[in-house]
Amino acid sequence: MSEPKRKPFPRKGRAALLALSFLLFLPTTPAAAGQAVDLLERFYERIGSLHARFEQQVVTESGEVQEESGGEVWIQRPDHFRWDYKTPYPQKIIANGRTVKFYDPDMQQVTVRSYTAGVGHTPSVVLAGSGDLKRHFEVHDRGREEGLYWVELVPKTPRESGFRSARVGLEADPVRLRRFHFQDAFGNRTRIRFRDIQVNPELDTSLFQFQAPPGTDILGEGSQSK
Repeated sequence: MSEPKRKPFPRKGRAALLALSFLLFLPTTPAAAGQAVDLLERFYERIGSLHARFEQQVVTESGEVQEESGGEVWIQRPDHFRWDYKTPYPQKIIANGRTVKFYDPDMQQVTVRSYTAGVGHTPSVVLAGSGDLKRHFEVHDRGREEGLYWVELVPKTPRESGFRSARVGLEADPVRLRRFHFQDAFGNRTRIRFRDIQVNPELDTSLFQFQAPPGTDILGEGSQSK
């Protein structure tokens, strides 16, 4: 009998990332009106690509830590991103503007969705989109907390988005994206911390392409697309 496969990283963390399934927020200190929103706009103006390491934690509505993971992320705006989870189990989420692919090496499986269906109005558009946030979100300045400026994004169409709200934590001078939090429709809260951030690196287009290893099951729409 073959050795049983190691339990894969829970699918909840993957769905969280796309829903991007992103705490206990402390009261914020008032900042100059619009300052955090201005920083977010500067982020879109000045930063077209980034590479960073990340740590992700998912907390249930009751406050229990449900998942902890980490890895590397590459973003090339617009609409290209790659999340490589390294702990506790390897996973990959890769988008190239046409498709989003979820690769689970333990399950030897790739799930493919069209970019529009896979990302839509989810928090992923906050990081990798064109920056036209007010089209899909109510944008609120939440002042300064823990040395960062915070912007809250509430989806205008929550049923389509699948999440209640997202918060972006920014550092000023130079502008850096440091935190990304969001709460899903079930009350679970995901918080992502970025470190070792590289701004506007030249990223090879091959980063956003993925060819499944031989023997991998390919599921979903557009499964023949790169």
